Amino acid sequence: MSPADTPWKGKEVLVVDDYLAVRKTIKELVNSLGMVTTEAENGLKAQELLKARKFDMIITDLVMPEMDGFELTEAIKNDPALRPIPVVIISTHSDSKYIFRALRLGADDYLIKPPTAEMVSIILTRIFDHDW
Repeated sequence: MSPADTPWKGKEVLVVDDYLAVRKTIKELVNSLGMVTTEAENGLKAQELLKARKFDMIITDLVMPEMDGFELTEAIKNDPALRPIPVVIISTHSDSKYIFRALRLGADDYLIKPPTAEMVSIILTRIFDHDW
């Protein structure tokens, strides 16, 4: 499927990770699927961006300084204006306690690093293709 054929073409995604190389990798994956990305290096910066503009989805790391992915997810899902935005956690932590905590806080999905285009496509299809 080419980016022109995807139901998520042009969607705005906020990528939140404290490592530039990881943000770049996720950005390249998401952009290759026809989406537009904005980057933030932690949850506090992400919150500033969320106050200033609308995003269709957030992909956030779990472990970050200042405000981690758990805190960011909880803040988003506790804000009625932001609650509808899908949040996908991406982390090296594959232990079920991290996954369950993220999902309990309202995360819509959880990816284990490193992400692949196939993994991201599956999640995007689940989130944006509502014909199922």
